[in-house]
Amino acid sequence: MLKTLNNKRLLQSLLVLSFGVMMSACSSLPSLPTFGSDEQSATEAEQKTEEVLNDGTEPAAQVMSEEELAEQALMLEAQGLMASINAYQVENQSQKKLNASQLQNVQNAMNALAAGNTDGALSEVQRVLDDPDFFAAPHTSVWVLRGDIHQRATNIEQAIKDYEVAIALSPNNYQALNRLGKLHRDMGNFEQAKEYYNQALKAWPGNASTYRNRGILNDLYIGDKASALSDYRLYKALLDIQVQSTDTPAKALLKEQRLAGQWITDIKRQLKAIAREQANG
Repeated sequence: MLKTLNNKRLLQSLLVLSFGVMMSACSSLPSLPTFGSDEQSATEAEQKTEEVLNDGTEPAAQVMSEEELAEQALMLEAQGLMASINAYQVENQSQKKLNASQLQNVQNAMNALAAGNTDGALSEVQRVLDDPDFFAAPHTSVWVLRGDIHQRATNIEQAIKDYEVAIALSPNNYQALNRLGKLHRDMGNFEQAKEYYNQALKAWPGNASTYRNRGILNDLYIGDKASALSDYRLYKALLDIQVQSTDTPAKALLKEQRLAGQWITDIKRQLKAIAREQANG
């Protein structure tokens, strides 16, 4: 699988997929004679052109393999997804911003959660929720944060309730939708989990993590290897774009990119094995 695409090859793929025709520059024609009439020169030029086209001695246009074309198409699809609208971000712009005091409480809660102090984190978040200003114009991110705290404290039922409040206030909150997908997956509610992931992708089609999450669900829980491969390939393609867009990609990003490649290789191997078994009856 191609890991990087240079600009020349990407331009070629755009022409291929947009017009359905492989475009390649032909070799220049042999030099025309400098003697004789213009009519004669034109006739000779036509003859030589016909010879070049018919004798098969000139280099043929380079034809990409089906796998290469598929990779180019995948990259174009990923680029389109990256440029898609993040509906939650649009919704978020219309929400009232947290004031300075609320922001400090949220930061304190995040610090406490990072330190494993779930009681302290809940206390800080509750101060925000009890604020009359917040009650009048709630911000869904706070509910997601409280859900995360409850999840860390293994209070899964309450975590689900908090995430559900978040999407009730903001249906396109893909963060809450992803979390609900994971929790329902862990509870064995696979179809419900998949529906949450699908909703998250409708909210933001360019969110790489959702493809990862849905791919894992399809791969390890539902057993739909073909769908898992599709999700993993999109996940990696989106990561590839992120890696290529920076001179110094984060180590965690590079690690995920490598893992995604390994998952794709493994899924392909499994699909081939399944095909052999089916062929052998």
